[in-house]
Amino acid sequence: MHGHPNATAYRRTADAFRSRDVEALRALIDDDVVWHVPGNSRLSGEVRGRDALFDWFRRLHEATGGTFTLREHDVLGNDEHVVALSHMGAVKEGRAIRVWVISVFHYRNGRQRERWFHPTDLETWDRLFS
Repeated sequence: MHGHPNATAYRRTADAFRSRDVEALRALIDDDVVWHVPGNSRLSGEVRGRDALFDWFRRLHEATGGTFTLREHDVLGNDEHVVALSHMGAVKEGRAIRVWVISVFHYRNGRQRERWFHPTDLETWDRLFS
C-alpha cells in the first residue's frame, strides 16, 4: 500500500479496532488522545485520554449490540493530518443503519492525537448510537 505514513497508521488503527487488537491500538493511539463526537446520543461529547477512549469503544459495542461496522472509502494523509472518508453502520432493532462520515485527525509521530467526526446525516448518526 502506498501513501503517507500517517494514512497508513490510520489504516492500521482501523484494522486493529475491527480485530479488537488492544495492544496495537495502544501503540497507535496517543495516551492523551482527544475525540470530538458530535450529536445528542449517549456516546456524544468529548472523549479525553486513551483509557476513556477504550471505555468509549466498550460503550459503542454495547450501544450497537456488537454490530458496529467501519469501512474506509479513502484515506488521505500528510505530516500533520489524516482525513478518512468512511462508511459506519450497525443493526438496530433488526434494521441496518448506515452513515457516511468524514473524520479529520491530528497525527504526531505516527500516533493519533485528535479526531473530529463529521457525519453527513446527524440524525442517522444519533440513531446509530442511541
